[in-house]
Amino acid sequence: MAPAPAGRTDPWWQRRGPSILVFCGVLGTMALASLLLWDRVTDLVPDVGADEEGVDPWEDPVGIEQVGDFQVVRIPDCAAAPVVRIELWDRESQAYWQVEGPPTPMDSFVVGVTPEGFTETTAYEAPPDGAVLRLVVVRKVKGVAGLRYTEEDVREGVVASGTPLVRYETEDFVTGSVCADEEDEDGDGTDDEVLDGTTTEDPDEGT
Repeated sequence: MAPAPAGRTDPWWQRRGPSILVFCGVLGTMALASLLLWDRVTDLVPDVGADEEGVDPWEDPVGIEQVGDFQVVRIPDCAAAPVVRIELWDRESQAYWQVEGPPTPMDSFVVGVTPEGFTETTAYEAPPDGAVLRLVVVRKVKGVAGLRYTEEDVREGVVASGTPLVRYETEDFVTGSVCADEEDEDGDGTDDEVLDGTTTEDPDEGT
């Protein structure tokens, strides 16, 4: 067989150096595409920023009541949407408890108890007495629902919700017009024609 002509080289894809460069370029492109896709996904699940006293970025309210030994969170009908993450924060947005999971419809859950199908990412830690708590319910759609409260605000047989906190009968809260996009004459997130709520300030407290 005649020898190859002088100066002849193999095609670039058969040479080690160019092949490695192309391979690295493909990996870099895939990594960049994955990063962009992750950014788009995380944009769909909103985060709640650091606390501003008296100002929380809730789109809708949730309520809380004491049922036996448990604190039960109620999600009103007007705020219903698949839930993907639940967090209990202090006023500096440090987590006492956090769970996350696939988009799941739910109308209630127990603080500190992982809902079925969810994963606990921050184990529950009992808040200190008197701590201001921020309960965050992240939904796949409709944004974030939530509540600011202290454990002293949680009572048996009534739901506490809103800013300032108002107490409702359970059924009135769940089915009532308590969301911000519904009729609200006094601007507190409730419809006084539907609900007979009372403020959390009891006249006989502190005496």
